[in-house]
Amino acid sequence: MIERILAAYPPKEPAICITTLAHPVFHVYDPLSLDTDGAAKRLPCTFRLGPEREDQELTVRNNATHPIHLVAIDCCLLASSDPSRCDCALVQEETIHFVEFKHGNYCRRTERIQDCIKQLANSINDFYSTGILPARHSVLAIACVGFTEEFPPRNASLEALSARLNLLISANVLVELHVTDTTTFG
Repeated sequence: MIERILAAYPPKEPAICITTLAHPVFHVYDPLSLDTDGAAKRLPCTFRLGPEREDQELTVRNNATHPIHLVAIDCCLLASSDPSRCDCALVQEETIHFVEFKHGNYCRRTERIQDCIKQLANSINDFYSTGILPARHSVLAIACVGFTEEFPPRNASLEALSARLNLLISANVLVELHVTDTTTFG
């Protein structure tokens, strides 16, 4: 799949939008930087090595230590002037996990999940329309909002959000929504 991504989105200099990692554990996050005038500047998703997860990160467990490609979508693969796409995707062979970060304080968590859904759907639709995702492909959409799906438990509200996400997918792709701060490959 990574070859199809590179064909659809040729590398832009000097940005490095795809990073290959084979570590057993790494952490992905959506950084903010301060501009020279003190304003927050959006940057592409990046990673950090280390055993312990910090706040506002997605921990990636790579049990087989096969290469996983971190594809920075927002602010890299796609222009930062278009914030309607998810932050990144994690790709291992034909497996893909789309990730959107929406962090904040402990309130408004459900609203943050809803905010993630449209951006995840837009990215999945883009990858399908450019030929990256084949028909009837299964993908995982991860809303990283500061809690896992066990808190709150997977309930009718989360199932309704998952159904809403699938309705926004114009492609012939099956999407499973997870609200989590951890994902596993292999």
